[in-house]
Amino acid sequence: MPKVKPLGTPKKKLTKMDKANQRASIMMASEKKMRDDDKKRQYDQYVEYKMIKGHSQADAEKMAKEIIYNQQVV
Repeated sequence: MPKVKPLGTPKKKLTKMDKANQRASIMMASEKKMRDDDKKRQYDQYVEYKMIKGHSQADAEKMAKEIIYNQQVV
């Protein structure tokens, strides 16, 4: 049987550096998603805590946003 060329464009083989960069970008995206999820969980918990303490929801959200999202990384 004769050889048949594959349809479409052939994939270019990735070098070790390309594979490492691809893996690193996936890891960075995953880590960013985890950080964002953690911040959202902290925000929700802080709002709930302040509302239990007797603050209005608007005040609790304002305080939570100021505390959670405006933190400087040291």
